[in-house]
Amino acid sequence: MVQPTPAQRMEHVIRTYIQACNDADAEAIAASFCPDAVHYFPSRLKWSGAATIGSHFARRVRERGICWTVDQLITDVDRCAATLEWTEFIRQPAQIVLRGVDWFIFEPQTLCIQEVRSYTATPIHLDMARQELLDFDYAGRGYPTTFPAEQTRGES
Repeated sequence: MVQPTPAQRMEHVIRTYIQACNDADAEAIAASFCPDAVHYFPSRLKWSGAATIGSHFARRVRERGICWTVDQLITDVDRCAATLEWTEFIRQPAQIVLRGVDWFIFEPQTLCIQEVRSYTATPIHLDMARQELLDFDYAGRGYPTTFPAEQTRGES
């Protein structure tokens, strides 16, 4: 029997995780993650630990009638990373369709999920100076954290 490639294994983990979320199966959700995994959300929220991630998702799915689809999936084996574009359907307290992208980082040996960074298609809040993931180390990971130098338009 042919063994799955690392890309196929990462895709399988993501699809299994999404199905476990849709099933509100806290244990199966947690099994997709490293024990000390972190899930970041754009709403200044983060969940730490596989069991916490599993229990929180399972509870929200049951309470709100949520389910997700896997719309697009891209894997990068060299970086042990993947990107998932998804659609979320929320039934309670009102019917909402939400679209977004998750950025996954995998533990290289086990290919369990170490980190998820979720980004949603939401309006910009002009009253918030910084709209970032809570406690995510942007500077430490090489992301820009200050405005670029002013450029004069029309200069040659």
